[in-house]
Parts: sequence; C-alpha cells; structure tokens
Amino acid sequence: ISFVALGALWTTPRLAEAAEGRGLGWSKGLLKVLEPAARGASFLLFLLVLAAGLFGADETGDNINPVTIYVILWVVLQILIPIIGNVWRVLDPIDTMAMGLDRLRPAPQVDAPSWSHWWAPVGAGLFLFLELIHPSGDSPRVLGIGMLVYVAVSLAGAWKWGRGWLRVSELFAVHFHLLAAMAPVERNDETGKLHVRAPFSGLAAMTITPVGTAVLLVVLGGVTFDGLGESELWRDLIGRHSGWTNAWYRLGGLVVSTATLAALYLGSVRSMANITGKDERTLANVFAPSLVPIVFGYTIAHYLQLAVDETQTFVFRLSDPFGQGWDLFGGADARINFDLISVDGIAWVQALSVVIGHIAGVLVAHDRAVAVFDKRNALRSQYVMLFVMVLYSVLGLWLLLNA
Repeated sequence: ISFVALGALWTTPRLAEAAEGRGLGWSKGLLKVLEPAARGASFLLFLLVLAAGLFGADETGDNINPVTIYVILWVVLQILIPIIGNVWRVLDPIDTMAMGLDRLRPAPQVDAPSWSHWWAPVGAGLFLFLELIHPSGDSPRVLGIGMLVYVAVSLAGAWKWGRGWLRVSELFAVHFHLLAAMAPVERNDETGKLHVRAPFSGLAAMTITPVGTAVLLVVLGGVTFDGLGESELWRDLIGRHSGWTNAWYRLGGLVVSTATLAALYLGSVRSMANITGKDERTLANVFAPSLVPIVFGYTIAHYLQLAVDETQTFVFRLSDPFGQGWDLFGGADARINFDLISVDGIAWVQALSVVIGHIAGVLVAHDRAVAVFDKRNALRSQYVMLFVMVLYSVLGLWLLLNA
C-alpha cells in the first residue's frame, strides 16, 4: 500500500530539502556547557567498566561490565540515537582519548588507506562473535580483554591517521552516525547549533561508503540471527549443544543469515542496475540508507524488552560495579520491575517497529529513486526492492512471533 501511494503521490525528491532543517540559536551555548561534562562522565564510566571487567568478579550477573556493553552501549543507544541524535559523538571514550593523542603529536601528513576503513565491519563481526557465538562471551574478564584489544587497535589507527579516521573506520562511530541520520535533530558542524528537521530526512542528505553499507548488512544479519537463534526452529534444526560445539553451529547460522540478507539486498540492487543502466556498486551505496530504518525497526523488535528490563540492572550495578558486595548508592539488592511496560504494550511496539521501519525503508528507497533515475525508471527500478522489503518484514515478524 505504501509503495503504491508513493508511486502515485511522491514524484519528486523531497527528503533532501527537508533535511536542511531549522537552527536553534540558543543551543550553541548550551552544548558548549554540556559537552565537557558529558565527555568526562562517559570517560569515567568507560574506565569503571573496563576495570570491572579486568579486576571485578567474573560473574555476569554481579559485574557492571556485560550489562553496560551489551545493553546500554549496543541496545539502548541504538534505540535512542535515531530519536535524539548522535550523542555518541560526545560520549565516545575512544574519541576522547584520540583528542588527547592529537595534542601529543603533529597532525598526520598522509591520508588513511581505504583498507583501514574496513576496521568498522570487521569490528562489527568481532562484536557479534562475542555477543552471539563465543561460549564465554558474557564473561566480564573476556569482555574486559576484548575492550583492551579493540581500543588499542582503534587508537593505533587514530595515532597514525588522526582523530578523523575514527569517524569513518571505527564500528560504533560509523554505525551510530548512520542511525543518527534518522533523528529529527542534529548538530550542525558549521554553525555549532542544533538543527531540527523532518524525521528520516537526514538519510537523503548523507553519503554512505561501501564500509557503511557493509556495517549495516553485518548488524542486520546479527540482529536477525539473534532472533533465529532463540527460536524453536533453530533448536529443531541443530539440536541442543553446548560449549564450542554449539558455537560452531551458531557461527554458521550467523554467516548464513548475514549472507542471505546481503544477497537479497544486492540482488535488488543488481535488478535496478539492469533496468536503469547505472553502476551496480554505486547503487548499492546510494540505496543503503533505506536499510537504516530496517536496522532500527529490527533492533526495537528484538531488544525492547531487554532494554527496559536490563537498564534497571545497570542502575543497580552502579552500587556494586565490581560484584564485591558493596552498596554505594543503596540499590545493589534491588530487583527488576518487569511490569514497567505491559506485555501487550511491548508486543504492539515491537510489531509496529518492524512494519513502520520497513515502510520508512520503502519511502527512503523511493525518494532516492526519483532523485537519481528518470520518471519512467524510478518506479520500475523499485519492484524488486519492494519484494525484498516485504521479505524482510515477513522475516522480522516471523522471528518476533517465534522467538
């Protein structure tokens, strides 16, 4: 229905113009005050989480490290950033450390080679391996060591090629930047002010590189497999295993899920290239913004309940971050309130997020089509993409209902 309506009523590109937005004059001064405080607080939390992982109790439920990484960083921020904007630009502790590095040595004189940017999708794969595959991926000690390795590699790149390298080569900087294009608010680099704009319009104003496209497909594959891996179908297919035997099965499932979703997307791009005569590789990046709302919708559908429940755990763990029996703020022994949002409420939000995310994906893809193709090809080029979006929707809802 949305595709038919867009074909009839949306005949010229509109999102790019809407992305210009309107500046909020009062925001510049406020941001100057808030940014140092936010950076400092985030960096202190990073040090606390790292220290807890390396030296605290190696018990998932007692240590602040796992819930911070897997829930606050990976889930809560993925849900909030498309709504409130790219706060990660300020909160990123690696970027804060890179600011310090820039003061210790002169600016790099050479541009970063293109291969170095692929650290972002590689980092996504490594993160998903720890989260979904590794038998001890929720161990605070394993996560603490993983943090050290990841930060060391990222800082090495920032030292050699400058702080700006992180924005195009580090997983969280790249991924959160892509998600933030959906937000109705952004910080304008030229004016230093916050700008308000139409939701999703930022997707039309951004340029996505092959690295960004790869990150989106890897993350989408990971979220999809996370749902599949918890379903009865998965248990019926592979049986019940443990340890590294189970890990190898799950790794195969993650690879197949990612490859299947990527093949569907790239297949629709090839169809567009055949119809329009445009370069296939270029089109893959031009239409990659249409994947961003789908990633957002999948994230809410699969992780909303986790975010609501485990954010409470994070607050409780602040009273005893190392799992040593402390009660610094009086909340260490508190219990999760599972009734903050009703089960029906969660279910409706999850289902609607999948549907609305895919409708938004169709809208963004159509807006890009009318911007880059002539009127005759704009609609014809989207037939296969529409089919892929429907498949993604059906798959997302099926996984949600069978998890």
